[in-house]
Order: sequence, then structure tokens, then C-alpha cells
Amino acid sequence: MEVLSRFLNQYIRDIDCYEGASKLCAQICESEIETAGIRAIVTYRAKRPDKLKDKLVKRNMKNKYKNIDEVYEDIVDLAGVRIAIYFPGDKEEIEKFIRSSFDVIEIKEFPQDLEPNGGSGIYKKVFSGYHATHYRVRLKPELLKEEDKKYWDSLIEIQIATVLMHAWAEVEHDLVYKPLSGRLSRDEYEILDELNGLILSGEIALKRLQKAFNERVSNQSVPFSNHYELASFLYNRVQELLGKGEDEIIMGRADILFNFLKLAGMDKPEYINKYIENIHHNSEYINIVQQLTELILEDNPSLLDDYQKGKDATRNVRV
Repeated sequence: MEVLSRFLNQYIRDIDCYEGASKLCAQICESEIETAGIRAIVTYRAKRPDKLKDKLVKRNMKNKYKNIDEVYEDIVDLAGVRIAIYFPGDKEEIEKFIRSSFDVIEIKEFPQDLEPNGGSGIYKKVFSGYHATHYRVRLKPELLKEEDKKYWDSLIEIQIATVLMHAWAEVEHDLVYKPLSGRLSRDEYEILDELNGLILSGEIALKRLQKAFNERVSNQSVPFSNHYELASFLYNRVQELLGKGEDEIIMGRADILFNFLKLAGMDKPEYINKYIENIHHNSEYINIVQQLTELILEDNPSLLDDYQKGKDATRNVRV
């Protein structure tokens, strides 16, 4: 227990650093998600000392920590960021910016174990459980301001899952892993499993909803309401035209493009479809927004002022 006490004391001394690192990581993620036009909720936290203590006691029963270094190797979520996406189809776009914006140390894909707590012995699950990707990352020093470089060495866990899956996982985790009134019954495990099935069905429905939304926007002659609609429309159309996988499409600054199209009076699908059809995908052009902007300006040089105004307006909002 002496090792645990020393680790906890050291963590409490350093908790402001973990809080700062997770906040900065969340700000980077939120900025990238916002500009790409992806709907998601980003939250962050440094692990609460009381919860960390409970976790350490349980893990120590199995691992028998000999020193503080072993604890640090085992507990990797002292600083955490959660990205809860609305639509499962946006996961690949988020994962691309994580790989480019952070130093990725490790990736964990879930589900890993079909049985809660490694198998309750009471009930065998039908559905596959928690679906998510966890990235363990460090901030890139070269991308940080001077005052933020003190956070670069902190290990941060970024969790990516749908809003639905995060909600189910919270319920399951608190009931199964942190029971307040004894071990769960078979009926309770069955209900959790049933809910898991509903969540997985819900994610399929969300994929269909996103597709239906894209088709509706494409077929109506009204302006895009916001850059989220624009990004979703572009992503769907480019994928259809190029026949590329989701991991091969890089969107770029959809917020700037939206402002530009709005100022130019071209913020309807009918005005930009002909330019989208000329987009190609190779090593030179990897940014869909940049390529589309160049095609529009090449055809309409007089719109350069509108593009600059749209870019400036976006910069002012972000500041």
C-alpha cells in the first residue's frame, strides 16, 4: 500500500498538469471537429483522486505493484478526453485528424471481451458490448504555444464512440464495475445486454439517418443551413463520385468554405455540384475543401474578395 500512497500523493501534486493537458487536448479536438463540420460533443477531465484510489486498490489486488513506474505503466487514463459523435460514419474523419495532430502511442479497439468483468459466471452476453476506439496520445511540442509546451509529455487517452454508446457504457460501467448494492442479478445482466442490442440497432439507424439527410440536402434547392450540412453533403458526394473509402477522404476547413459560398451566393447544392464532379483524388490534392475552392475561383476569379472575407470572418469567430 505504500506504493499506492506515494503514487496518489504524487498524482495530487501533479493533477493541475493533467487537467491542463486534457483541456488543451480537448480544445484541439473541438477546433478540428468544428471546422470539419462534424457533430460531436467533446469533454475532458483529469481523474478524480478518490476514483483513482478505488481503481488502484482493485488493480493492485491483481498486479501487485512493486514501484510507482509500474503504476504509471498500468494506469493510462489520468488525463482523458471523450469525443461523443452523433453519427458513426464520422468516426474515420476524426481518427484521421487525431493521427495528424497528436503523437499516437497506442490504439485500443473495443469490443475486446464479450463478458463484463472478464465473465460474470451468471449470464453469457448475446451482444458484443462497448464499441469504441481509445487513442493514447501525447501533444506534439512543435504545434504548441510556448506556454503550453509544459504539457507535451503527459499521456492522454482520447475515447471515440457514438453518443448512444457512451451513454450505455456509463450505465454498464457504474452498475457492473462499481456496484453500490452488491453483485448484479441475472435479470440485470440480461437487461443491460438487451439495452446494448438496442444501442447497436440505434447506431445502424443513425447511419441510415445520415444517409437520408445527405440525400435530402442533395435533392433540394435551398441554401445549406450551416457548415455541418455542407460538410456532410460534400463527404457523401465525393465518396459517391470517387468510389473512395472513408479513410481516404480528407475534408479540410468546411467552415471557411461555407462562409465563402454564402457570400458568393453559391451556398446551394445545385451551384457546386459541377465543381464537385471535377474533384480528383491523388497525392497532390488531399484536401477536398481546398480543391473545391480552387476550382470555383479558377472559374470565377472575381470571387476572390468574397473568399478572403469569408476566411477573415471565420478567423475572427475562432479568436
